[in-house]
Order: sequence, then structure tokens, then C-alpha cells
Amino acid sequence: MKRIISIALCLWPLSAFAQLPKEGSYGAAPDEILLNNGRAWHHRTGTSENIQKLANRVPTNPELRVIEKGKDLLANTSAKSIALIDGNKIVWVGFKEPATDSTRFLSFSVGKTITSMGIGKAICSGKISLKSVTQDIIPELKGTDLGKATVRDLLTMSSGTWMGIGDGTIYTSEQEFEVNSGRMSWFNVLLNARVNSAALDPSGNKRSSGQWFGYHDTDPLLLGVLINKTTGMSYAEWIEKEVLLPAGISNFAVIGQDWSHYGTSHGNIRMTMDDWIRFALWVKNNEEKPNCFGNYVRAASKTKIKNISKITGRYFDGYGYLTWTENRSLKDSYWAVGHGGQRIGWNHHNKRMLIAFSNVESYMDKLYVLYADWAALR
Repeated sequence: MKRIISIALCLWPLSAFAQLPKEGSYGAAPDEILLNNGRAWHHRTGTSENIQKLANRVPTNPELRVIEKGKDLLANTSAKSIALIDGNKIVWVGFKEPATDSTRFLSFSVGKTITSMGIGKAICSGKISLKSVTQDIIPELKGTDLGKATVRDLLTMSSGTWMGIGDGTIYTSEQEFEVNSGRMSWFNVLLNARVNSAALDPSGNKRSSGQWFGYHDTDPLLLGVLINKTTGMSYAEWIEKEVLLPAGISNFAVIGQDWSHYGTSHGNIRMTMDDWIRFALWVKNNEEKPNCFGNYVRAASKTKIKNISKITGRYFDGYGYLTWTENRSLKDSYWAVGHGGQRIGWNHHNKRMLIAFSNVESYMDKLYVLYADWAALR
């Protein structure tokens, strides 16, 4: 493995980065990526023994007006599915071919919020703490800038390390190929000096961890490694046991991982729309609980660091724990956000939620307004 890593390090300056697809200036998620069941080496979960019950209900007249806007977005944008939910009641859900209610939708970076929930469970189980320093758990990072970051720094995307290319990607196409073929792991990628070294501020000084928000894959990938190192389980096994099964999923989910069982914890989870609804409802229900994990969800869903640069997340002024906050259309909402137009929206005042999966994120301003209208209903 050391020989392979050294080859990858030598190739780094010459390699093209594994950029996410775009359509014009917008992130794109073609059907062949968005709608599939993952790779052969990805983890397939079981189903919950206590499936969360969902029900459909007839919308009220005020709700119908919002639903009509949702139907218009589904028909006239790249949206593949949009759901408007009130607690465990599905008030409206729509699909556009080839997506159906049995399709598994890829999370992209919506999966970062799932990683956050997994870390919250690890904290509440005493496996780790917000103050845990990375290099104390992972000796391979000792003496690196990334190794000095705490779990809280990683959750707030503030390790201070190199931000990668514009979409936050930190690995090359060659490295992605090596990971997919089993000759490297996501952990190996983090051991690259370019990845684990501090970024420089405009004055040429190293950025300190915990001080500056910089959206990139490094921090959630490292959180996935920390789950492996502290829980006695792989990232995928932990997420299955502590997040998805408690959420009451009724179909198997697919959790991305490499051949060494390090999780694709920056965003690679596939579930049916019903199970995405169950996850969203599980988050909301836990937000209201007076226990350790409830405290964590409440903290995760509120601004912990400001999104000052707007290099990423131009509709959001804040960031919680791998969760976006302070949306310009509804300040008191919090969001799981994925490349190409994958979104889950919650708010702190009621259980009205929105979920959307899309091919191109060119209509997000309208989607955020749709959710603001939905959340405002009584």
C-alpha cells in the first residue's frame, strides 16, 4: 500500500481533479448517477424492525396552493421528485420518469448531514467528544495541520486545510480510480500532504483550525475515519445501526464505502423517497427530545460558523454541524444540501419538511421559496 500511495503522491501535480458534473455554471446529477443502486463493494443495510409509519393525508386549501407551486416546479425543472411533508404525513409527493417510489436516490452531500448524525451518536455513546483532537486518535496525522483539528472543527468545516478545487473536491481522477479499484482508501487520500496541510490566508499565513469556514471533502471524510477508529465498526455499519435503522427505514439503503471499509462520508447514501422522509422525520423528532442526542441535533441545526466568503452555499449565511443554516428565504431553517439539487429542508417551529432530488440545481431559489411558503402554513 505504501508503494501505491507514493505513486499517487508523485502523480498529484499532473493529475486532473475528479470534478463533479456541471450543466453550465450549475451542479448536475445525471440520471445514471442520481438513480442507481451503487457499487458492488458498497454496504447494503438491512431494514428496521420498527418501520416508521408514514401516512398520506388530504391537503387543506392553503396547502393546495403551495402544492400547485410544487407541481409546477416538478414539471418545468430538472426535479425528479419533490415531497412536502407534515410530521409523518405525506401531504404531497411527486415523481418524474424514470424516478418512481421504488427508486433509490443518491444523496451527494446530503450524506454529510447523515455523517453528522452518526458523529452525534458517537458523542452520546462516549466514543468521542467535540473537543477530541484528531491526532490523538489517528497517530498517522500527528504533526500535520489536519491532525490539530478537533471534532468540532471538522463538523463546522473549519479544519483550516486546503479547500481543494471549487466544489470542495480534494482528490484527483487517478486517486478516485485507485480508491474504486481497491488500491487506495479514503484514509490514504487524507494522508496526502497537500490535503492535510493548512491553507494560506490572503496575507500568506497559515489558517488556524476552528477560525474560518471552508467547504471541502477533507473534514467529513476524516469524520468517517474517526467513526471507524472509535466505534469498533465501519462507518457504514455505524450509520446503519445508529441512524438509518432507528429512523425506521423499510427498504435496504446503500452506503458508499471503499474496499477497506472507510466510508464515503462526504456524501454517498442511496435510499427510496419514503426512507428519505423517514430520515428527515427522525432528525426532527430527535430535535425535540430532552436528551444528549436531542441536544446534539439542536446544536447541529443552528449556526456555529458564518459562511462569509459564499464560495459555496451562496443562499446560506451560516453552517452548523455538516448542516447549512440561515437560508435567505427562511432564516430559521436548516438544510441538508447535495450537489445537483438534492435538498432536505427543516425548520425549528414545526414539522413541515421538504425533500427534493434533481438533475440540475438551477431552480434552487424557487425551491427555497416553496419551502418558506410550506413552513409558514399553520
